[in-house]
Amino acid sequence: MADTVSFIDDLTTVHVGNRLEAWSSGVLHHLGIVEEKLPELGVLWIRESGTGQRKMLDVISYDLRLR
Repeated sequence: MADTVSFIDDLTTVHVGNRLEAWSSGVLHHLGIVEEKLPELGVLWIRESGTGQRKMLDVISYDLRLR
């Protein structure tokens, strides 16, 4: 049975504390916990798993999905 991947284009469905993946060209670039979001601008910030770095992500540059 194949997994259907559903990417997020509306950040109003994402909540602080959600675990999120950021993909580009089929490659996972970032994985972390959502810390802050600005849905009206299409951006959010995560705290990356592993490194602890804070990253800003946007819906234009990345395919985002909840994990």
